[in-house]
Amino acid sequence: MDDLTDFVADPWAVAVPRRERVAVFSDGLDLCPAADGTLFHSAAALPASAGELLPVGCLGPDRLYVARASGVEGRSLRSVYPHASPAERAALGAARQRLQWVQDHAFCGRCGGPTQWYEHEYTLYCAYCDHRHYPRVSPCVIVAVHDGDWLLLGRSPRHPPDLWTLIAGFIEPGESAEAAVTREVQEETGVQLADIRYHGSESWPFPHQLMLGYSAQFAGGELRRAEDELEALEWFHRDSLPRVPGDWTIAGRLIKAFSEGSA
Repeated sequence: MDDLTDFVADPWAVAVPRRERVAVFSDGLDLCPAADGTLFHSAAALPASAGELLPVGCLGPDRLYVARASGVEGRSLRSVYPHASPAERAALGAARQRLQWVQDHAFCGRCGGPTQWYEHEYTLYCAYCDHRHYPRVSPCVIVAVHDGDWLLLGRSPRHPPDLWTLIAGFIEPGESAEAAVTREVQEETGVQLADIRYHGSESWPFPHQLMLGYSAQFAGGELRRAEDELEALEWFHRDSLPRVPGDWTIAGRLIKAFSEGSA
């Protein structure tokens, strides 16, 4: 997109937007590009079945909204991400998570009453019990475990059969992110770690994860694959890695850093 260089998750960050754009998703939360093939629709040219516009944030000087349209076909957001810019990925991920949040919290989890949008704050408000429901974010860890020139990779049943990736998992209540790294790797692979280092984070909207990326050194133990989590688990030399996620993902960037010797 032209001169859209950054995404800010605040719809009011730009007081007077240059234009209003809308990310349109199908009932199944697939992205529906505009008629000209661009990722975002003009607010004045939406599908006839598009519902309520929800504010999402700002893409450069533009204000971004999201809407769901019934009876339309879309593209999986995962298939769109590799070809989108970082700002577009952030914007689309935030938009999808807004829709998921509204869908999951149409009724109050405390009293069962209907919720409504609370203007100028990302909150769904219940007028019956005064409870506010904020968007859910689920923190996860993902870790590049290495032993010299060797990197530990697993193959998940949820991924294509030839795709290998890093060990990852959700942070449990009461855990630090570093404790979750140690526990997840131990549970899924049987190995111990040392020198755990944080590298960065990434929003991953499937449905609402925040991925925290780490690297760690192998510190002992024999591989013991968690069969309910992984179909395969192997060490790979940095010069002969299998198919791995693209470097538009945090997993791909961690793997690339390892292969280049900077992890």
